Amino acid sequence: MKKLSYKFLAIFVLLIVAVSCSKSESGNDAEFLLRTVPADASSVALCNLSYIVDRLGGDTDGSTIKLSKEHTKAIKESQALNENVKKNILDAFEGKTGLALNAFVYFSAARTYVTGLLNDPEKFIAYAQEQNPSLQWRDEDGGKVLGPLAIVGNQFWICTTGTPDVEQLKYYQQLNDKQSYVSSDAASLLSDAEKAITFVADVKKSIAFLPNSTYLRIGSSLIFNDMSYVAGYVEVEKKNIMASATVLNSDMKPAELLLPVEKIDASVVKSLGESGDAIAAMGVSQKLVKKISDVAGTAMGQGSEILSGVLQAIDGTVAARANSSLDDVEAKVQTNGKDFADFANMLNSLWGLTVSRDGNILTAVRGNKDFKGSITSQKAADKLKGAWIGVMSDGILVRDVVTVARLVPEKKSLRLDIEAEGGVDALITAITK
Repeated sequence: MKKLSYKFLAIFVLLIVAVSCSKSESGNDAEFLLRTVPADASSVALCNLSYIVDRLGGDTDGSTIKLSKEHTKAIKESQALNENVKKNILDAFEGKTGLALNAFVYFSAARTYVTGLLNDPEKFIAYAQEQNPSLQWRDEDGGKVLGPLAIVGNQFWICTTGTPDVEQLKYYQQLNDKQSYVSSDAASLLSDAEKAITFVADVKKSIAFLPNSTYLRIGSSLIFNDMSYVAGYVEVEKKNIMASATVLNSDMKPAELLLPVEKIDASVVKSLGESGDAIAAMGVSQKLVKKISDVAGTAMGQGSEILSGVLQAIDGTVAARANSSLDDVEAKVQTNGKDFADFANMLNSLWGLTVSRDGNILTAVRGNKDFKGSITSQKAADKLKGAWIGVMSDGILVRDVVTVARLVPEKKSLRLDIEAEGGVDALITAITK
Protein backbone atom coordinates (compact mmCIF):
# COMPACT_ATOMS: atom_id res chain seq x y z
CA MET A 1 0.00 0.00 0.00
CA LYS A 2 2.75 2.43 0.98
CA LYS A 3 4.70 1.58 -2.17
CA LEU A 4 1.63 2.24 -4.29
CA SER A 5 1.00 5.56 -2.57
CA TYR A 6 4.51 6.89 -3.15
CA LYS A 7 5.10 5.59 -6.67
CA PHE A 8 1.85 5.43 -8.55
CA LEU A 9 -0.33 8.02 -6.82
CA ALA A 10 2.35 10.66 -7.46
CA ILE A 11 0.67 10.95 -10.85
CA PHE A 12 -2.54 12.12 -9.25
CA VAL A 13 -0.81 14.67 -7.05
CA LEU A 14 0.04 16.54 -10.22
CA LEU A 15 -3.32 15.90 -11.82
CA ILE A 16 -5.34 17.24 -8.93
CA VAL A 17 -3.43 20.53 -8.61
CA ALA A 18 -5.05 21.51 -11.91
CA VAL A 19 -8.75 21.06 -12.05
CA SER A 20 -11.76 22.60 -13.74
CA CYS A 21 -14.60 22.13 -16.18
CA SER A 22 -13.49 22.93 -19.71
CA LYS A 23 -15.59 23.92 -22.71
CA SER A 24 -14.51 20.88 -24.70
CA GLU A 25 -15.41 17.23 -24.34
CA SER A 26 -14.20 17.35 -20.75
CA GLY A 27 -17.46 19.19 -19.96
CA ASN A 28 -19.32 16.01 -20.93
CA ASP A 29 -16.98 13.93 -18.79
CA ALA A 30 -17.56 16.26 -15.86
CA GLU A 31 -21.34 16.03 -16.16
CA PHE A 32 -21.12 12.24 -16.39
CA LEU A 33 -18.94 12.06 -13.28
CA LEU A 34 -21.25 14.37 -11.31
CA ARG A 35 -24.05 11.92 -12.03
CA THR A 36 -22.03 9.31 -10.11
CA VAL A 37 -21.74 11.52 -7.02
CA PRO A 38 -24.55 11.08 -4.46
CA ALA A 39 -26.80 14.09 -3.84
CA ASP A 40 -25.95 14.07 -0.12
CA ALA A 41 -22.20 14.55 -0.68
CA SER A 42 -20.90 17.10 1.83
CA SER A 43 -18.27 18.57 -0.50
CA VAL A 44 -17.50 18.35 -4.22
CA ALA A 45 -14.75 19.78 -6.44
CA LEU A 46 -14.85 19.60 -10.22
CA CYS A 47 -11.60 19.44 -12.14
CA ASN A 48 -9.94 19.10 -15.52
CA LEU A 49 -6.31 19.23 -16.56
CA SER A 50 -6.68 20.75 -20.01
CA TYR A 51 -7.46 24.28 -18.84
CA ILE A 52 -4.40 24.67 -16.65
CA VAL A 53 -2.11 22.85 -19.10
CA ASP A 54 -3.05 25.51 -21.63
CA ARG A 55 -2.19 28.24 -19.08
CA LEU A 56 1.16 26.55 -18.46
CA GLY A 57 2.00 26.71 -22.15
CA GLY A 58 1.27 23.03 -22.81
CA ASP A 59 -1.40 21.21 -24.79
CA THR A 60 -3.69 18.19 -24.34
CA ASP A 61 -6.04 16.16 -26.49
CA GLY A 62 -7.72 14.47 -23.52
CA SER A 63 -5.49 11.41 -23.74
CA THR A 64 -2.02 12.92 -23.70
CA ILE A 65 -0.45 16.09 -22.38
CA LYS A 66 2.36 17.95 -24.06
CA LEU A 67 4.10 19.97 -21.38
CA SER A 68 6.22 22.98 -22.14
CA LYS A 69 9.89 22.19 -22.70
CA GLU A 70 10.91 23.88 -19.43
CA HIS A 71 8.45 21.87 -17.32
CA THR A 72 9.37 18.60 -19.02
CA LYS A 73 13.02 19.38 -18.38
CA ALA A 74 12.27 20.24 -14.73
CA ILE A 75 10.67 16.82 -14.21
CA LYS A 76 13.45 14.91 -15.98
CA GLU A 77 16.20 16.73 -14.09
CA SER A 78 14.42 16.78 -10.73
CA GLN A 79 16.50 15.86 -7.69
CA ALA A 80 13.44 15.52 -5.45
CA LEU A 81 11.68 12.88 -7.56
CA ASN A 82 13.13 9.40 -7.92
CA GLU A 83 13.39 7.81 -11.36
CA ASN A 84 10.25 5.67 -10.93
CA VAL A 85 8.10 8.68 -10.01
CA LYS A 86 9.51 10.66 -12.95
CA LYS A 87 8.57 7.77 -15.21
CA ASN A 88 5.05 7.55 -13.74
CA ILE A 89 4.43 11.27 -14.29
CA LEU A 90 5.77 11.36 -17.85
CA ASP A 91 3.98 8.11 -18.75
CA ALA A 92 0.67 9.60 -17.56
CA PHE A 93 1.22 12.72 -19.63
CA GLU A 94 2.16 10.64 -22.69
CA GLY A 95 -0.97 8.49 -22.52
CA LYS A 96 0.76 5.28 -21.44
CA THR A 97 -1.40 4.78 -18.33
CA GLY A 98 -4.86 4.65 -19.93
CA LEU A 99 -6.11 7.69 -18.02
CA ALA A 100 -8.57 10.05 -19.68
CA LEU A 101 -6.97 13.40 -18.91
CA ASN A 102 -10.22 15.34 -18.99
CA ALA A 103 -12.49 15.69 -15.96
CA PHE A 104 -11.77 14.66 -12.38
CA VAL A 105 -14.12 14.97 -9.43
CA TYR A 106 -13.38 14.96 -5.71
CA PHE A 107 -16.27 14.26 -3.34
CA SER A 108 -16.88 13.34 0.28
CA ALA A 109 -19.87 11.15 1.15
CA ALA A 110 -19.80 7.79 2.95
CA ARG A 111 -16.14 7.77 1.94
CA THR A 112 -13.95 10.38 0.27
CA TYR A 113 -12.92 9.74 -3.34
CA VAL A 114 -11.23 11.23 -6.35
CA THR A 115 -12.81 9.80 -9.47
CA GLY A 116 -12.24 10.04 -13.21
CA LEU A 117 -12.55 8.14 -16.47
CA LEU A 118 -10.22 5.74 -18.26
CA ASN A 119 -9.66 5.71 -21.99
CA ASP A 120 -8.25 2.19 -21.70
CA PRO A 121 -9.01 0.32 -18.42
CA GLU A 122 -6.88 -2.70 -19.40
CA LYS A 123 -3.87 -0.46 -20.06
CA PHE A 124 -4.41 1.24 -16.70
CA ILE A 125 -4.68 -2.09 -14.87
CA ALA A 126 -1.55 -3.44 -16.55
CA TYR A 127 0.40 -0.25 -15.89
CA ALA A 128 -0.50 -0.14 -12.19
CA GLN A 129 0.42 -3.81 -11.83
CA GLU A 130 3.75 -3.29 -13.59
CA GLN A 131 4.61 -0.46 -11.24
CA ASN A 132 3.58 -2.42 -8.14
CA PRO A 133 4.59 -6.06 -8.72
CA SER A 134 4.32 -6.91 -5.01
CA LEU A 135 0.60 -6.06 -5.04
CA GLN A 136 -2.14 -7.87 -6.92
CA TRP A 137 -5.40 -6.59 -8.34
CA ARG A 138 -8.30 -8.46 -6.79
CA ASP A 139 -11.76 -8.97 -8.27
CA GLU A 140 -14.51 -7.64 -6.04
CA ASP A 141 -18.24 -7.46 -6.87
CA GLY A 142 -17.60 -6.98 -10.58
CA GLY A 143 -14.86 -4.41 -10.08
CA LYS A 144 -11.11 -4.48 -9.49
CA VAL A 145 -9.25 -3.15 -6.44
CA LEU A 146 -5.56 -2.42 -5.88
CA GLY A 147 -4.92 -0.76 -2.52
CA PRO A 148 -6.82 2.56 -2.56
CA LEU A 149 -7.58 2.21 -6.29
CA ALA A 150 -10.82 0.77 -7.65
CA ILE A 151 -12.08 0.31 -11.21
CA VAL A 152 -15.61 -0.41 -12.37
CA GLY A 153 -16.01 -0.31 -16.15
CA ASN A 154 -14.28 2.78 -17.52
CA GLN A 155 -14.32 4.68 -14.24
CA PHE A 156 -11.65 4.74 -11.52
CA TRP A 157 -11.75 5.89 -7.92
CA ILE A 158 -8.99 6.69 -5.44
CA CYS A 159 -10.28 6.28 -1.91
CA THR A 160 -8.57 8.83 0.33
CA THR A 161 -10.16 7.53 3.53
CA GLY A 162 -9.90 3.79 4.12
CA THR A 163 -10.42 1.33 1.28
CA PRO A 164 -12.87 1.59 -1.63
CA ASP A 165 -16.27 -0.08 -1.38
CA VAL A 166 -16.96 -1.48 -4.87
CA GLU A 167 -20.58 -2.34 -4.13
CA GLN A 168 -21.16 1.25 -3.08
CA LEU A 169 -19.37 2.57 -6.17
CA LYS A 170 -21.49 0.43 -8.46
CA TYR A 171 -24.56 1.89 -6.76
CA TYR A 172 -23.22 5.40 -7.41
CA GLN A 173 -22.94 4.56 -11.11
CA GLN A 174 -26.65 3.74 -11.21
CA LEU A 175 -27.94 6.92 -9.53
CA ASN A 176 -30.78 8.71 -11.28
CA ASP A 177 -30.81 12.49 -11.59
CA LYS A 178 -32.70 13.03 -8.33
CA GLN A 179 -30.29 10.79 -6.43
CA SER A 180 -27.12 12.29 -7.91
CA TYR A 181 -25.38 15.59 -7.29
CA VAL A 182 -26.71 17.10 -10.51
CA SER A 183 -30.04 17.52 -8.68
CA SER A 184 -28.41 19.60 -5.94
CA ASP A 185 -28.89 23.36 -5.97
CA ALA A 186 -25.14 23.58 -5.45
CA ALA A 187 -24.31 21.75 -8.70
CA SER A 188 -24.66 24.94 -10.76
CA LEU A 189 -21.83 26.49 -8.73
CA LEU A 190 -19.41 23.99 -10.28
CA SER A 191 -20.10 24.76 -13.94
CA ASP A 192 -17.82 27.76 -14.58
CA ALA A 193 -15.73 26.79 -17.59
CA GLU A 194 -13.15 29.55 -17.07
CA LYS A 195 -11.85 28.43 -13.68
CA ALA A 196 -9.06 26.00 -12.79
CA ILE A 197 -10.94 24.59 -9.78
CA THR A 198 -14.58 24.96 -8.77
CA PHE A 199 -15.76 23.64 -5.42
CA VAL A 200 -18.70 23.70 -3.03
CA ALA A 201 -19.07 22.37 0.51
CA ASP A 202 -22.26 21.93 2.51
CA VAL A 203 -21.26 23.55 5.79
CA LYS A 204 -23.83 21.81 7.97
CA LYS A 205 -23.00 18.37 6.61
CA SER A 206 -19.26 19.02 6.79
CA ILE A 207 -19.39 20.27 10.39
CA ALA A 208 -21.33 17.18 11.44
CA PHE A 209 -18.25 15.04 10.68
CA LEU A 210 -15.89 17.20 12.76
CA PRO A 211 -15.10 16.91 16.47
CA ASN A 212 -16.87 19.44 18.74
CA SER A 213 -19.43 19.99 15.98
CA THR A 214 -21.92 21.57 18.41
CA TYR A 215 -19.50 24.36 19.28
CA LEU A 216 -18.66 24.87 15.61
CA ARG A 217 -22.36 25.22 14.74
CA ILE A 218 -22.84 27.74 17.54
CA GLY A 219 -19.75 29.66 16.48
CA SER A 220 -20.82 29.82 12.83
CA SER A 221 -24.29 31.05 13.83
CA LEU A 222 -22.69 33.96 15.71
CA ILE A 223 -20.77 35.03 12.60
CA PHE A 224 -23.21 34.38 9.74
CA ASN A 225 -26.97 34.18 9.38
CA ASP A 226 -27.95 30.87 7.75
CA MET A 227 -24.41 29.74 6.89
CA SER A 228 -25.16 26.80 4.56
CA TYR A 229 -22.45 26.53 1.89
CA VAL A 230 -18.90 27.61 1.11
CA ALA A 231 -18.33 27.87 -2.64
CA GLY A 232 -15.46 29.16 -4.70
CA TYR A 233 -12.83 28.61 -7.34
CA VAL A 234 -9.12 28.58 -8.11
CA GLU A 235 -7.88 30.39 -11.21
CA VAL A 236 -4.53 30.44 -13.00
CA GLU A 237 -3.54 33.64 -14.73
CA LYS A 238 -0.12 33.82 -16.38
CA LYS A 239 2.15 32.70 -13.53
CA ASN A 240 -0.12 33.56 -10.61
CA ILE A 241 -2.63 31.40 -8.79
CA MET A 242 -5.77 33.01 -7.35
CA ALA A 243 -8.54 31.55 -5.20
CA SER A 244 -11.81 32.96 -3.93
CA ALA A 245 -14.46 31.57 -1.59
CA THR A 246 -17.82 32.92 -0.41
CA VAL A 247 -20.19 31.83 2.35
CA LEU A 248 -23.71 31.24 1.02
CA ASN A 249 -27.08 30.79 2.69
CA SER A 250 -29.63 28.07 1.93
CA ASP A 251 -30.93 30.17 -1.01
CA MET A 252 -27.43 30.21 -2.57
CA LYS A 253 -27.07 33.93 -1.84
CA PRO A 254 -24.21 35.49 0.14
CA ALA A 255 -24.90 34.74 3.81
CA GLU A 256 -25.38 37.82 5.98
CA LEU A 257 -22.36 38.64 8.14
CA LEU A 258 -23.44 39.30 11.73
CA LEU A 259 -20.19 40.91 12.83
CA PRO A 260 -19.63 44.66 12.38
CA VAL A 261 -16.54 45.07 10.20
CA GLU A 262 -14.32 48.00 9.36
CA LYS A 263 -12.00 48.16 6.38
CA ILE A 264 -8.24 48.45 6.86
CA ASP A 265 -6.88 52.01 6.92
CA ALA A 266 -4.06 51.76 4.39
CA SER A 267 -2.26 54.75 5.93
CA VAL A 268 -1.66 52.74 9.12
CA VAL A 269 -0.05 49.93 7.10
CA LYS A 270 2.15 52.45 5.28
CA SER A 271 3.22 53.97 8.61
CA LEU A 272 5.00 50.73 9.53
CA GLY A 273 8.75 50.47 9.00
CA GLU A 274 10.07 50.18 5.45
CA SER A 275 9.53 46.45 4.88
CA GLY A 276 9.02 42.95 6.29
CA ASP A 277 8.71 39.32 5.25
CA ALA A 278 5.11 39.28 6.50
CA ILE A 279 2.72 42.21 6.90
CA ALA A 280 -0.80 41.84 8.33
CA ALA A 281 -3.64 44.19 9.22
CA MET A 282 -7.21 44.17 10.54
CA GLY A 283 -9.94 46.77 10.93
CA VAL A 284 -11.24 46.74 14.52
CA SER A 285 -14.20 49.01 15.23
CA GLN A 286 -15.64 49.77 18.67
CA LYS A 287 -18.80 47.92 17.59
CA LEU A 288 -16.74 44.79 16.93
CA VAL A 289 -14.99 45.15 20.30
CA LYS A 290 -18.39 45.36 22.02
CA LYS A 291 -19.62 42.29 20.11
CA ILE A 292 -16.54 40.30 21.15
CA SER A 293 -16.91 41.52 24.74
CA ASP A 294 -20.57 40.47 24.85
CA VAL A 295 -19.77 36.99 23.52
CA ALA A 296 -16.82 36.66 25.89
CA GLY A 297 -19.04 37.72 28.77
CA THR A 298 -21.50 34.97 28.01
CA ALA A 299 -18.77 32.34 27.66
CA MET A 300 -16.35 33.46 30.38
CA GLY A 301 -18.50 35.26 32.93
CA GLN A 302 -16.62 37.65 35.23
CA GLY A 303 -13.30 36.60 33.71
CA SER A 304 -14.21 38.52 30.56
CA GLU A 305 -14.12 41.93 32.24
CA ILE A 306 -10.32 42.23 32.06
CA LEU A 307 -10.29 41.21 28.39
CA SER A 308 -13.12 43.61 27.55
CA GLY A 309 -11.41 46.48 29.35
CA VAL A 310 -8.18 45.96 27.44
CA LEU A 311 -9.82 45.54 24.02
CA GLN A 312 -11.87 48.71 24.42
CA ALA A 313 -8.72 50.75 23.82
CA ILE A 314 -8.62 49.61 20.16
CA ASP A 315 -10.50 51.75 17.67
CA GLY A 316 -9.43 51.49 14.04
CA THR A 317 -6.71 49.50 12.29
CA VAL A 318 -4.18 47.13 13.80
CA ALA A 319 -1.19 46.51 11.49
CA ALA A 320 2.04 44.58 11.99
CA ARG A 321 5.17 43.53 10.12
CA ALA A 322 7.62 40.76 10.97
CA ASN A 323 10.71 38.99 9.65
CA SER A 324 10.58 35.40 8.42
CA SER A 325 11.49 33.95 11.83
CA LEU A 326 8.88 36.17 13.55
CA ASP A 327 11.57 37.17 16.06
CA ASP A 328 11.48 40.82 15.00
CA VAL A 329 8.03 42.43 15.08
CA GLU A 330 6.62 45.93 14.80
CA ALA A 331 2.91 46.77 15.23
CA LYS A 332 0.82 49.92 14.92
CA VAL A 333 -2.53 50.17 16.71
CA GLN A 334 -5.13 52.91 16.31
CA THR A 335 -6.79 53.56 19.70
CA ASN A 336 -9.36 55.86 21.27
CA GLY A 337 -6.65 57.24 23.55
CA LYS A 338 -8.00 55.49 26.64
CA ASP A 339 -6.68 52.67 28.84
CA PHE A 340 -3.19 52.94 27.37
CA ALA A 341 -1.45 51.36 30.38
CA ASP A 342 -3.60 48.22 30.57
CA PHE A 343 -3.30 47.59 26.84
CA ALA A 344 0.46 48.17 26.85
CA ASN A 345 0.92 45.82 29.82
CA MET A 346 -1.06 43.10 28.04
CA LEU A 347 1.08 43.37 24.89
CA ASN A 348 4.24 43.21 27.00
CA SER A 349 3.18 40.28 29.18
CA LEU A 350 1.74 38.14 26.38
CA TRP A 351 4.18 38.77 23.53
CA GLY A 352 7.13 40.65 25.02
CA LEU A 353 6.36 43.82 23.06
CA THR A 354 7.69 47.21 24.16
CA VAL A 355 5.00 49.87 23.67
CA SER A 356 5.23 53.61 22.98
CA ARG A 357 2.48 56.12 22.20
CA ASP A 358 2.18 58.99 19.72
CA GLY A 359 -1.27 60.54 20.12
CA ASN A 360 -3.82 57.81 19.48
CA ILE A 361 -1.33 55.51 17.74
CA LEU A 362 0.50 52.85 19.73
CA THR A 363 3.73 51.37 18.40
CA ALA A 364 4.72 47.95 19.76
CA VAL A 365 8.15 46.45 19.01
CA ARG A 366 9.93 43.18 19.75
CA GLY A 367 13.54 42.48 18.75
CA ASN A 368 15.35 44.69 16.23
CA LYS A 369 13.05 47.57 15.27
CA ASP A 370 15.17 48.38 12.18
CA PHE A 371 14.77 44.98 10.50
CA LYS A 372 13.93 44.75 6.80
CA GLY A 373 12.22 42.20 4.57
CA SER A 374 11.25 41.56 0.97
CA ILE A 375 7.77 43.21 1.07
CA THR A 376 7.47 46.97 1.33
CA SER A 377 4.84 48.49 3.58
CA GLN A 378 3.65 50.55 0.62
CA LYS A 379 3.00 47.44 -1.50
CA ALA A 380 1.26 45.69 1.40
CA ALA A 381 -0.96 48.74 1.94
CA ASP A 382 -1.98 48.68 -1.73
CA LYS A 383 -2.73 44.94 -1.63
CA LEU A 384 -4.67 44.98 1.67
CA LYS A 385 -6.70 48.12 0.99
CA GLY A 386 -10.45 47.43 1.07
CA ALA A 387 -10.13 44.26 3.16
CA TRP A 388 -11.33 43.71 6.71
CA ILE A 389 -8.46 41.34 7.52
CA GLY A 390 -5.42 40.75 5.33
CA VAL A 391 -1.94 39.30 5.33
CA MET A 392 0.89 39.40 2.79
CA SER A 393 3.93 37.17 3.17
CA ASP A 394 6.98 36.09 1.21
CA GLY A 395 7.93 32.43 1.63
CA ILE A 396 6.15 31.99 4.99
CA LEU A 397 2.75 30.60 3.99
CA VAL A 398 4.16 28.96 0.83
CA ARG A 399 7.89 28.56 0.18
CA ASP A 400 9.31 30.93 -2.47
CA VAL A 401 5.85 32.42 -3.10
CA VAL A 402 4.51 35.87 -2.24
CA THR A 403 1.03 35.15 -0.89
CA VAL A 404 -1.78 37.61 -0.19
CA ALA A 405 -4.89 36.54 1.74
CA ARG A 406 -7.79 38.96 2.25
CA LEU A 407 -11.21 38.80 3.89
CA VAL A 408 -13.24 41.35 1.94
CA PRO A 409 -16.69 42.71 2.97
CA GLU A 410 -19.08 42.26 0.05
CA LYS A 411 -22.89 42.44 -0.21
CA LYS A 412 -23.29 42.40 3.60
CA SER A 413 -21.26 39.18 3.59
CA LEU A 414 -17.60 38.20 3.45
CA ARG A 415 -15.35 36.90 0.66
CA LEU A 416 -11.96 35.23 1.05
CA ASP A 417 -9.44 36.02 -1.69
CA ILE A 418 -6.00 34.40 -1.91
CA GLU A 419 -3.33 35.24 -4.49
CA ALA A 420 -0.01 33.44 -4.91
CA GLU A 421 2.31 35.55 -7.04
CA GLY A 422 4.50 33.30 -9.17
CA GLY A 423 2.70 30.35 -7.62
CA VAL A 424 2.61 28.18 -10.74
CA ASP A 425 6.38 28.18 -11.22
CA ALA A 426 6.92 27.80 -7.47
CA LEU A 427 4.61 24.79 -7.39
CA ILE A 428 6.52 23.07 -10.17
CA THR A 429 9.77 23.93 -8.41
CA ALA A 430 8.52 22.65 -5.05
CA ILE A 431 7.56 19.31 -6.60
CA THR A 432 10.64 18.81 -8.73
CA LYS A 433 13.58 20.34 -6.84
